[in-house]
Amino acid sequence: MVLGHYASAFLVRPHLPTAPFWLLLLTANLAEFLWLALALVGVEPTKPDSILDATFNNLDVHMTYSHNVVPNLLLGVAVFVLVQLIWKNTKLSLACAFLTCLHVWSDFIVGFQHELLGPTSMKIGLNSYGRFPYTAIVIEWIFAIICLTYFVSAEKARGRIVPRKKMILLYSAFTIGILAWLPNAYTPMRKLLGL
Repeated sequence: MVLGHYASAFLVRPHLPTAPFWLLLLTANLAEFLWLALALVGVEPTKPDSILDATFNNLDVHMTYSHNVVPNLLLGVAVFVLVQLIWKNTKLSLACAFLTCLHVWSDFIVGFQHELLGPTSMKIGLNSYGRFPYTAIVIEWIFAIICLTYFVSAEKARGRIVPRKKMILLYSAFTIGILAWLPNAYTPMRKLLGL
């Protein structure tokens, strides 16, 4: 998933209305930020080297420390401890740990395969970006719409109505942001941009 991970923060938001929303967004995508940092320093190399040459089905990623199952569970534990130390709120700590781990769990359906522990361990996931990227992008969009719909419904159940303008903005942002990747399923940005 790309933007769909951000949508998962809306699953937690109704249950923690006073929590820093930036923290929920950060933990929902923490594995991605860790991967980008590790890729930049060469620990988790990504091919092709330039994002302009990448497509969903030609991207070769090795996410040993950021996305593999056991390291991600350890990252979830670290997030729990850190959030608990700073905010002293067990519910918030559990939610942030959950969002951190949900990132990799949702990648099993929409994303690349991830190993259990390291490069030689068992691989888990559909590898939908490599096998059926158009469908994967649409599934990510559906996931985001479900998260947003849950958010709106859960807020309403708690007597907090989400304004219509905000709903339209959220649904539009995720729809455009996710479906805009459809052309990049098989065609690199360099070609799409005519570079």
